[in-house]
Amino acid sequence: MVVLLVLSYLLIVVVGMAAGLMGAILGIGGAVVMLPATELLLHIPTANAIGTTLFAVMFTSISGALGHYRQGNVNLAWSLRVGLGGVVGVLLGSYLFKEYLSSREQVLTLMLAVLFAVMAIRMARDTIREIKNYNQQTTQPDPKAPLWTMPLVGLVVGCLTGILGLGGGFLIVPAMIWLYGASPYLAVGTTLLSIFPVTAVGAFTKLSQGFVVLPIALLMGLGTIIGVQLGVPVTRYVKPVVFKAIFTLLFIFLAVNYLSSSIA
Repeated sequence: MVVLLVLSYLLIVVVGMAAGLMGAILGIGGAVVMLPATELLLHIPTANAIGTTLFAVMFTSISGALGHYRQGNVNLAWSLRVGLGGVVGVLLGSYLFKEYLSSREQVLTLMLAVLFAVMAIRMARDTIREIKNYNQQTTQPDPKAPLWTMPLVGLVVGCLTGILGLGGGFLIVPAMIWLYGASPYLAVGTTLLSIFPVTAVGAFTKLSQGFVVLPIALLMGLGTIIGVQLGVPVTRYVKPVVFKAIFTLLFIFLAVNYLSSSIA
């Protein structure tokens, strides 16, 4: 019994490490790893898995943001703009989650299936584009949106975070690049800092609502801190396209799995 308990704890930390590593390299909170892991491996109900994951993502974002800040990959003003909108959004999303969605597991599962399907399509497109341009000099896109729209991006992402427990980095990073002309490294670091206040407010809101399994959240949070600190230096040497290809396959699997669960 003790051995199984220790192995369970180690598994939780390893899941957090994998999420932190991915978060540091791709600029996302790592919930896309932790959320399905808490459900499929630890058999936690969907509503509690969402809250627990969001609490752990808080550690990923601040640890990754600090690491990237030391590397000069953070625009503080941009992070503040997105973060302010995100805090409003996460409060709204958390209210909708508690009042209307937390007891409707089938609806939540279907929403996650759709979300992972969208992520799989987007990441597959990015992967194919980067493979095609592997030996070509890529040009930085010109900014297409005014900076005052950043809080609106944060608002949408924050609402999604409050409902599904995902940090939203997978949306903010491409927005930083294609809408505001950020370099990939700057987009990753700025995104991680911007989602910290969003995930922190959302995490403690979920905790007060009773949707966080605190021991698991803290262990995964510890793992993410380790994973992020390993991942930040790696960003300069490992091509993100490798990870994008791997996670495209993972997202396809998760989309199919959640969709089958929602219609079962």
